[in-house]
Amino acid sequence: METKTYFFDLHADHVEWLKALDFYADELLIFKNRLAEVSVKNTSSEIKKEVEKYQNKFIIQKNEIDNLKHYIHGSERDMEEEIKKNPVAIDHRKTTENLEIRDKMEMFAKLFADLKEEFNEFVGRNL
Repeated sequence: METKTYFFDLHADHVEWLKALDFYADELLIFKNRLAEVSVKNTSSEIKKEVEKYQNKFIIQKNEIDNLKHYIHGSERDMEEEIKKNPVAIDHRKTTENLEIRDKMEMFAKLFADLKEEFNEFVGRNL
């Protein structure tokens, strides 16, 4: 789905999303360190299975962060090309926004928050 958005507004969203994705990536590093602590302190096979499950979830989240960054950078390149073709009155013109990226960002933020809550509960029980 698509909609019309001002260039500067869409660019501002892209910048905000990229910063958020960097923050999520930093959080994943913290989660990995906490998971390592849990793994060292707990030797039961049940906990090791949970540790492996979270390792896999973190890999999936990191891949999704990379994919979202790729989509956002692609959208930025598309806007740059459009601006190069017609640089007149850029601050008053609108561009077509692919709402799929916005939807993916919103879904990612929700799923990441759910994972964070679940993981923190796991760590709280096992540290």
